[in-house]
Amino acid sequence: MPEQDRAGKVLSLPKELSADQVEHLGAAALATGGLFVEKNITERVAKREVNEIDAFGTAWKEGRLYRVLVEAKSGEWRTRDLFALLGRKVYLDADLAILLHSTQESPTEKDLLLDRFEKKGHTVKLVSTNDVLSPQLIADICAVDDRTVSERIERIHSLQAWRYAFWTERALLNNLTREVKASGHRVPSLYTARELLNTLNDCFFLSDCQDQARRLYDFYFDHPKLTAQMIEDRLKERRQIAPGDEPQLSSEREAFKACVYYGKVPGVQACMYLEHRARCLLLKASVDMVMMGLRSLPPSFTLKEGRLPFNFLSFVDWVAGMPDPERLPQLWQAYIFGWGGFIVTDRSEEEYAHLGLEVGLTPEQVSAGLDAFDKLFPLEDGAWHFDQGGKTGMRLLKLVPNVFRGLGVQRRRWIYDDKDFFGKLPNLGFKDCKRWATCGYELLSADIKQAGAS
Repeated sequence: MPEQDRAGKVLSLPKELSADQVEHLGAAALATGGLFVEKNITERVAKREVNEIDAFGTAWKEGRLYRVLVEAKSGEWRTRDLFALLGRKVYLDADLAILLHSTQESPTEKDLLLDRFEKKGHTVKLVSTNDVLSPQLIADICAVDDRTVSERIERIHSLQAWRYAFWTERALLNNLTREVKASGHRVPSLYTARELLNTLNDCFFLSDCQDQARRLYDFYFDHPKLTAQMIEDRLKERRQIAPGDEPQLSSEREAFKACVYYGKVPGVQACMYLEHRARCLLLKASVDMVMMGLRSLPPSFTLKEGRLPFNFLSFVDWVAGMPDPERLPQLWQAYIFGWGGFIVTDRSEEEYAHLGLEVGLTPEQVSAGLDAFDKLFPLEDGAWHFDQGGKTGMRLLKLVPNVFRGLGVQRRRWIYDDKDFFGKLPNLGFKDCKRWATCGYELLSADIKQAGAS
């Protein structure tokens, strides 16, 4: 297939929704600044939702944890919103709180109020959506060198890529919510996936990283291999409501292929996303333990019998032996959700350099850091990565949703240009990229239609 024909056959991402872009932009600015980002975190008390955090970024800097809170306002806002933001900042022990807004009003009285906050030792800033596009402002917010931020934006398109990544995340979770409501109780694993999302949210509000690890492992022991269980539940559902229909879901193997390889079921894609997000949080918990000097668990920290907890303890020791372990969570968040969980093998040195620029690591540190999954989450049937260099020209991390792989394809199109990227891939690799890009386009296009219908 000629190179120019290849590029023309791959869908590009749709234009971002204006209604939600303020929220996506706020989270993307934190990620572009090199922070580990958690978004749309809901706090529950007695199973009732009482608080939601738009975006929160963390990073270890000079031996201490640096925290930034972002509140996004796409419409009108008032002075009381600043007091609410101040309360969240104090509650979460954030170093800085940002109110990101898209309004054009002159906030004179609000600036005076922020001066009063500053005199009392609370840093709260008003930032417009236009200003946050500035590398210098992102650098100031995230306490990083502005030249580094500029390189991330210009060379590897970080800000643009992360905006799409956080939109994709929200679209997947919206789909999960709709599937839960539509399924009744025919697909129990859908409810379990929602429970995992609640667990991830609950972990955010646990101040002790050891408690976070315990909650995540407790969930894992109760619900191992959740994605595989959801595929099995989907197969059972299909057989019940449409026996003989859709041959691709007629067997476990075909169901797995349809859900994972072709990305046909958004709920399964959401489940894959949530399980990888949980793994990233366990990585973060292990790094936090090392940075806090907690090399062993206290007697009160009890884990159920099993293999993974012991690997977790040994992994903490492994992380402690790394020269710069504090950026490991950002590396894995970026690799999976910002780069699609794959490496183009013929460009591996270049790809490691791009990932290193994204999170502030050398290519050698990136290569070592990507070994972490096999050490913390060992698989019975081999390694997390499988190398298809001869067939597809890529090395892939298992169980990454196709919609995020599609983002990895789009980012490489921006970096290398279509001709240089697609033209150097084997035919099978090009077909995979086309399929992933289609999945991403279809998810976000459906989200746009859903927003228009609501």
